[in-house]
Amino acid sequence: QEVCGLTWSPDGTQLASGGNDNKCFIWEFGHQNPRMEFTEHKAAVRALAWSPFQRNLLATGAGTADRCIRFFNTTTGTLIKSTETDSQVCSLQWSRSSRELVSAHGYSQNQISVWNYSNMSKIIDLKGHSSRVLHTSLSPDGTTLCSAGADETLRFWKIFNRQEKAKKTQSEASFKRGHWTRKIR
Repeated sequence: QEVCGLTWSPDGTQLASGGNDNKCFIWEFGHQNPRMEFTEHKAAVRALAWSPFQRNLLATGAGTADRCIRFFNTTTGTLIKSTETDSQVCSLQWSRSSRELVSAHGYSQNQISVWNYSNMSKIIDLKGHSSRVLHTSLSPDGTTLCSAGADETLRFWKIFNRQEKAKKTQSEASFKRGHWTRKIR
């Protein structure tokens, strides 16, 4: 099946792949066969992100028929938790300084959501793209998220502060700084 997503673990020992067959595989460097297979998703797995604060914690997200973010322990092979998002999950990014996760979405809402990982409560939805958010990237300092949409725009969102406290109010305050847009075509 076609591979939709790839990402290395922060320590470089594991590679996660997501595919159109609704599966996520965990590969170890130097091995030909996957070490682990996760089959819980009901749509293509394109969003993958390794936790920067907990070794072997992988967040995965899938398409419209699934609309869930799932968290797996890649040491034990267990599903830790799952959260319904109400729209296809296209991209995931962890905050580098707090236990928060950013998800980018397509049909039906085309939003970017920020979540508190501990209880998976939604902190905020950010709207600005008129079509599916295809991909995201976090700036080197971990404060700004760039989102690329099917509406042919790049949007820059000041989401996190450099020295965050692990409090919801800290993240909420950073959203007030706004975003800017760049047309890519």
